[in-house]
Amino acid sequence: MGVFTWLDRLVSRVPLVVAVAMPIAVFLVVDLAIQLIILQGFGGTGSFVRWEWSAITVPVFAFIPGYLVAIVAVAAQMKRLGWWRLLDSNRSLDTIRSLSWREFERLVAAGFAAKGWSAELVGQRGPDGGTDLFLRKGKQRAIVQCKQRRFPGGYVEARDVREFAGVITAGKLMKGFFVTSGVFTPEATDFAEKVPQLELIDGADLLVMFGHCPKCRASVEPKQGKYGVFLSCVRYPSCDGALNLAA
Repeated sequence: MGVFTWLDRLVSRVPLVVAVAMPIAVFLVVDLAIQLIILQGFGGTGSFVRWEWSAITVPVFAFIPGYLVAIVAVAAQMKRLGWWRLLDSNRSLDTIRSLSWREFERLVAAGFAAKGWSAELVGQRGPDGGTDLFLRKGKQRAIVQCKQRRFPGGYVEARDVREFAGVITAGKLMKGFFVTSGVFTPEATDFAEKVPQLELIDGADLLVMFGHCPKCRASVEPKQGKYGVFLSCVRYPSCDGALNLAA
C-alpha cells in the first residue's frame, strides 16, 4: 500500500477539524525535528549558515510534506463530505433509482460508513469480479455487490446471488452484502438464507438503512398502512413525518 493511499484512508476517517490541523502538525513536527538536528550539529554557534538553514531552508523542507498532507486531507474530506451530501439528498426509492450506477455505489458506501464501516470503492469501469466495495471495521472485512435497478419491480435473480456467494467463499470472507434498489426473486432470497455470510439488502431495506424523517431528521421504521408498508418517524405521534415505499 502506498503512503498516499494509507494517508487518504486515515484522513477520510477523521473529523474535518482534525484533517485541517494535520498539515500544520506535520509542518511543526518536521521543522522541529530538523531544527534539533541542526542545533546538535552546529552546537551553540550563531553562524550565518546556521541562521540560513534554521530560518529559510528548514521551513521550506518542512513545508513540502505539510503541503502534500494538506492536498490529501482536502481530497479525502471532499470525498467524505460528498458521500454524506449524497446520502442526505436521497431519501426515496425514486431518487435512488434515478442515480447513475457509480452514484448508487457512493450512496451505498455512505450508508455503510454511517454504520461505522470504512468503505472503499473498487473504482473499476469494467468487470469488477463481483465486488464494488470493500468494507473494514476493526478486524472485520466484508465486500459489497451493488445492483442498480432503475425501474419499479426490477429483480435480481438467484444466479447473481449465487455468483456473489462464490466470491465470498473464494475470498474466505466473514461477510458479504448484496445491495439493490430493486427486489430479489424468491429463489434468490431462499438461496441467501442458506449462506450465513451473505446478507441481502433490497430497495425497502435501503430506505430503512438510509432514511431519516423528512421533518425532524430522526430515524424511521417500517409500518403497515392502508396502502401498504411505509417508513414512519420513530417519534410518532409527536412527529408525523413519513417516507413512502410505494413503487
